[in-house]
Amino acid sequence: MTDTRMAAPASASGDGVFGFLREALASLRNSRLLLPALLLTVLLTASNIVILGNAPAPGGAPPPAFVLAACVRIGGLLLLAVTILRVLTGSGRRLYMPDAAFWLYVLTGVAGFAVAAALALVAGDRADPVVGAVVGLAMIAISAPFAAWFTAIAVERPLALNPAPWMRGMGRWLGPLLVWSVLVVLPLGQLHAAIDLHLIRGAGDSFWPLALFDGPLSAVLAIFSFALAATAYRRVARG
Repeated sequence: MTDTRMAAPASASGDGVFGFLREALASLRNSRLLLPALLLTVLLTASNIVILGNAPAPGGAPPPAFVLAACVRIGGLLLLAVTILRVLTGSGRRLYMPDAAFWLYVLTGVAGFAVAAALALVAGDRADPVVGAVVGLAMIAISAPFAAWFTAIAVERPLALNPAPWMRGMGRWLGPLLVWSVLVVLPLGQLHAAIDLHLIRGAGDSFWPLALFDGPLSAVLAIFSFALAATAYRRVARG
């Protein structure tokens, strides 16, 4: 089913919620992560500053700088997500190559963005922290069962077109994935959203400190999420 090498040391794995977390964190102790993690941090920090600095007025058309920064942010995030997942799983695919697996992963990313947008539209005011938390919980509940497959799409050769093999043995990974997504990913995501909202509304003298904090926070949030997904993938791949 897989030609991918398992990147996390066997001693890091274990049963239960904490064993899952230990394996996820152990996979981050990889020197090959340094460059993509740095690139991701720079990308998220710089693009967010440009987007916030060029946010259109309500009802107004977005300026070119806003559109360009948003496109660079989304495209760069998808490329670096695939790269980081390949490092975390020891994939045989080339790290920075936008190959067929990358484009298939892009399709899943677009689908994810669409689901998130639909949930936000139904929920109403995302500025309300309760509404934001509910939307975040819904996204976790919807996406978590597919985490191993989404990772396989990015890293497997041949293409992981069939989700069925990657949704087996959920008892070994789905529960812990949900736990750490709710306990860590959700609060960090809410903090990131609150900072962005404050920056959009006008942070005054605190703009630059908050903006420079928010970029690395976003990178940590993304990389930790990738580590959880990669751990789910490895547990399926190990059978």
